[in-house]
Amino acid sequence: MYEKGNFKESLCEDAQGLLALYEASYMRAEGEKVLDDALEFTKTHLAIMAKDPSCDSLLRAQIQEALRQPLRKRLPRLEAVRYIPIYQQDVSHNEVLLKLAKSDFNVLQSMHC
Repeated sequence: MYEKGNFKESLCEDAQGLLALYEASYMRAEGEKVLDDALEFTKTHLAIMAKDPSCDSLLRAQIQEALRQPLRKRLPRLEAVRYIPIYQQDVSHNEVLLKLAKSDFNVLQSMHC
């Protein structure tokens, strides 16, 4: 933030950072002006990025999902199922972690059957 209390526009160039700030702003307590401002700032700029066709499609999908429902308000198990295909498309994904997540979900699903 600048001394005047405005967020730096250079933050808009870092989509992952902006998305992380958006999710973190939902951890605020009532009356936290800085995080209230962060939420408004990030919502506005993420909405613009979500409509930008030049933005990476994987990142755009993450942004759209976050704007639809913040991570803090989602059910963890259902979020894991939604996130597995997104993580799988990430070039830096960990194959062992991905296999573990899929196996964990399959075990849970078979327990419910």
